[in-house]
Amino acid sequence: MSGERRKRGLVAKMRITSRNDQLEIATPAKVNLFLELLKRRDDGFHEIETVMSGIALYDHLKFSVREDPAIRLNIRYATQGNQPCEQDDIPADDRNLICKTISLVRSIAASEGNGDSCSQGIAVELLKNIPSAAGLGGASSNAAAALVAANSIWSLNWSKARLVDIAAQLGSDIPFFLTGGTAICRGRGEIIEPMIAPSRVFVVIAKPEDAFSTAQVFSQVKLNPDSKLRQIKSSTAMSRGIQAGLAPVIGKQLFNRLQEFARPLSSQISKMEFEFNRLNCLGHQMSGSGSSYFGLFMNSKTARQAANSLSSRLQNVRIFCTHTLGQTRTPSPLAE
Repeated sequence: MSGERRKRGLVAKMRITSRNDQLEIATPAKVNLFLELLKRRDDGFHEIETVMSGIALYDHLKFSVREDPAIRLNIRYATQGNQPCEQDDIPADDRNLICKTISLVRSIAASEGNGDSCSQGIAVELLKNIPSAAGLGGASSNAAAALVAANSIWSLNWSKARLVDIAAQLGSDIPFFLTGGTAICRGRGEIIEPMIAPSRVFVVIAKPEDAFSTAQVFSQVKLNPDSKLRQIKSSTAMSRGIQAGLAPVIGKQLFNRLQEFARPLSSQISKMEFEFNRLNCLGHQMSGSGSSYFGLFMNSKTARQAANSLSSRLQNVRIFCTHTLGQTRTPSPLAE
């Protein structure tokens, strides 16, 4: 990798730059605009239907080649103003999903007789801005970047469809970040249907200190086995609002089934509901399995005002003012 160039079209909403001997990737967070649990699967996971949108809140990763075979990760934390962001307890060893992803790529390549291609190691510098244990998909987004980087650095030339298949083995949200933009996701989250979203929507996110894992939230889930006894919500109205670019409709159709099961784990969820109810927002809810909470706003001015109001009222809560990443055309086929 010599000189500097940007790769376009490989991944819809990652920002990818080749600079000298480094691959630099900015990876976005996401919010769940809609999330319904359909049933419990035989494999122990839950069948879901969710609408996810990437947002303009990014981690930044630099990947470079090592002469030895080691995979090394160094984590730094971004600053807000002159103050460092709160540092999450993120491991920088083989427990980290970035390292697991690169190791899996090497293992698969070796099993196919391409082990020599992966003999060199990879060094990763992660500048962390997306909070962890927040339902914003930061770790999954980082893992998607690691897939793209390992494929490029080791010249494996695997198709995007192949990367999506590997991503599904690593985590339910990772395939989404290989498509980006806005999409309906089904199955465990790995079946992706990209959507055209012509307009950005302004988003304010509040991340309390409380953190709980996806597994903790799903352990609280109780679904009536007879689906006829409960009303299963559909993402159809949400999808129509997104495709029409109607922010008020999107706000009205916000829904997250996991919120009712996460609420007993933290008093902060009810507190966030109360605080966002006081704002001039189009709708609000928890993202993913939490603990972050977000509201949608009509324009950037009202979003900034809301962010400032929350910052002045809430102690030990990180506030982010951002917007969704729209998709104005259908992404290229996964086979590319």
